[in-house]
Amino acid sequence: MPEPRVIEADAPQLPAVRDEASAAKRRGQDARNVSRGTSRRIKHGIYAESEPSVRREIIDEAAILFARCGWLDEVRDGPMVEATARIITRLRRLDAIVDAGETGQVLTSMLSRLEGQLTRNLTALGMTPAASASLGLAHLDGRAKAFEAAQKEQARYAPKRKRAPR
Repeated sequence: MPEPRVIEADAPQLPAVRDEASAAKRRGQDARNVSRGTSRRIKHGIYAESEPSVRREIIDEAAILFARCGWLDEVRDGPMVEATARIITRLRRLDAIVDAGETGQVLTSMLSRLEGQLTRNLTALGMTPAASASLGLAHLDGRAKAFEAAQKEQARYAPKRKRAPR
């Protein structure tokens, strides 16, 4: 019986044991770094979110975002709001570093990338004027303004109370 031919394309491409072991070590180290709130690839302390003060800033910023936009749902939009709050917090920390006199290509590129991501997140949440108009959220603000104007108009024509004589 003839032996079957092995075609090169059918042969599995197995990584070398050394490469697999080093990749596993790298993945384990990355997982530990993420759980500690740090990353080997990020510099300048921008992403060090394990500090309690930074976590509080993120929570406060997320609360402000939810308060500004009544249409956001905590369950549905929570992850995007948290990501946006993280970006805002990082941008504030970056601005403080730049204001302190630190400049460099890494900082400026990180700043521009974070600002771009912030704009995309705000657009996805309907928090930019164009996004709110395209999502049909502009009428919510219009209704609130119309109600406020009607209240002021009613107060203008309301009967004035006379003071009791002394």
